[in-house]
Amino acid sequence: MIWLNGTIMEAGQARIGIADRGFLLGDGLFETMRLEAGSLRRWDRHLARLTEGLAALDIPFDAGLDIPGIAADLARRNALDAATIRLTVTRGEGGRGLEADEAAPTVAITASALPPRPDGLRLITLDAPRRAPLTLAAHYKMIGYGDNILARRMAKARGGDMAVMLSPEGRIACADSANLFWVTGRTIYTPSLDTGALNGTTRAAILDGFARRGLHVEEDHFRQESFASAEAIIVTNATLGAVPAAMLDGRLLKTDSTLAALVCDIERDAR
Repeated sequence: MIWLNGTIMEAGQARIGIADRGFLLGDGLFETMRLEAGSLRRWDRHLARLTEGLAALDIPFDAGLDIPGIAADLARRNALDAATIRLTVTRGEGGRGLEADEAAPTVAITASALPPRPDGLRLITLDAPRRAPLTLAAHYKMIGYGDNILARRMAKARGGDMAVMLSPEGRIACADSANLFWVTGRTIYTPSLDTGALNGTTRAAILDGFARRGLHVEEDHFRQESFASAEAIIVTNATLGAVPAAMLDGRLLKTDSTLAALVCDIERDAR
């Protein structure tokens, strides 16, 4: 069962018009969230990013829509105790070309089973495609995910599970669908957002959690050599939480690092 423009229906009955600008031009945003015990994790963070992104695109959105309630209802109807919730908002059917006509947005919400926690996650560093810091896609979850899809396919072709993407200057930015933290010695590192890394809700929660404990995470533009020498790497996103990677470009990583475990513990506790 899914929710589409105010109606709950079977997924096979859902129809979005061929003229929808999300389909034609990627004119819209989405948020992927984790639902546990009937509640959306970090909904306030997701809502803030979504609201800011839709304002930037000038797509209207009903702020009174009870997304957490709809998500919990969909999980129940799909017999899911925990779920991945995807909220998609497009401009709707607003004409062809770059200049959109006034249109009612298309809003869709789906609930699916959480993917299994990856064991032995293998990361592959790619030279291209690269993240572009000044684009909307570096700030919000735009529907057009072509670069990320290509990066994942390239990583898979090289025997990996997830791609590590670089900034235009060749510094470490993020994974194809996640943010990155890593451990070298007694220091935890993460790329700054102006590398083109997305301001992930999980990343932000972890950094807030460290700050509340009076602990420091080094944020900056890091060379590939710094990342390549990491003892442990932690991949973070809303669906996975925080997961240690097992391998980077064929090199084994520590999955039992004390500091990596601290990142995972803070993620579990952070709001």
